[in-house]
Amino acid sequence: MPSQPPIPPLLSPYLSTAPSASLTLLTSTLGATSNWLILRFICAALKNTSSEDGSTKGDNEATTVVLVSWLRDATFWKDGGRKLGINFQKVHIIDALTTGLGIGASSLADVETEILKAITTAKPTTRVEGEERVLLVLDGLDFLLAATSCSTLETLDLVGELREHVYTTLLTSAADLPLTQSPTTPLEISHTALIMTMVHQARLVMSAKSLDTGVARDVSGVLRICKGAGAGDKAQEGEGELEEREFLYFVGADGGVRVFERGA
Repeated sequence: MPSQPPIPPLLSPYLSTAPSASLTLLTSTLGATSNWLILRFICAALKNTSSEDGSTKGDNEATTVVLVSWLRDATFWKDGGRKLGINFQKVHIIDALTTGLGIGASSLADVETEILKAITTAKPTTRVEGEERVLLVLDGLDFLLAATSCSTLETLDLVGELREHVYTTLLTSAADLPLTQSPTTPLEISHTALIMTMVHQARLVMSAKSLDTGVARDVSGVLRICKGAGAGDKAQEGEGELEEREFLYFVGADGGVRVFERGA
């Protein structure tokens, strides 16, 4: 695959700086993970400008990132991010997978405390009044429902509290059919409730899934972009209308991503 820009041009309008206090939800399935999309959200957040071809230039000194991942370790993120030129001095990673944060004996209070510490540390040292921004990424938050005894309500309360301390939040969750359609087990019911509530709070929902027709050599999956119920108020603040789209994407062996329309 030819060298691709860090931010695919078709995705650039959706990855640009989100409004204050907004929530973006990324869902994925077992065969179509969202890690490539998370890295590009981070890349876009840490840059000032983007050119027409989707490439980015200039560090955004007013923005930092707190990445909490229950699914992938710190090495995974750094290896993938360096290929995009991400400055990891501005990304504070909480490796919840390796440290076991939230798993076993850790309570949600412990989880909240650790994340709030990271947010405080991540605040830009050179602050411009009203411009410092922290992007909070919660990767695989739904894993807490399976790994701990916490309830959906407790998990939602955690998210709500954390959002009070950052500029904008990006949350990822699995959305495989057994978890979201006709749930029957307590875990499936809790998971569905979490997803549906986040959809109602989100400004933007981006869903990655495998092709319905099976595996293709030049297509990794389908990316569907929809407005969440939380987009209404933001649009009234002059953000502009979010266009709902559906794209195909291909992730190359080198980590490069091509996003294109059907038939392209």
